[in-house]
Amino acid sequence: MSSYVVIDTEVLDEDAFAEFATKIRDAVHAADGTFLVRGGAIEVVEGDWAPKRLVIMAFDSDDGAGEFVRSAAYTSLMELRERALRSNVLVAAGYND
Repeated sequence: MSSYVVIDTEVLDEDAFAEFATKIRDAVHAADGTFLVRGGAIEVVEGDWAPKRLVIMAFDSDDGAGEFVRSAAYTSLMELRERALRSNVLVAAGYND
């Protein structure tokens, strides 16, 4: 079963974000993750959630997403991420029917 990291984010510093975007891409790929959504148009069709920029990453294992957000590759980017972005981050388990 897969697991996912879902991030609702707002870019605060474009220069820091450009640096972060490259480094987080490398860290996700190193953890065998893939980006399913990385920015782009958002249409809220129900409710009052209004994400600024949505990112969804997929990992192949049950705890792959959890392992990723606790990894040195991810946590080493925290200072840069906090300078670049304001974020809400969650980890979700996939569903197998």
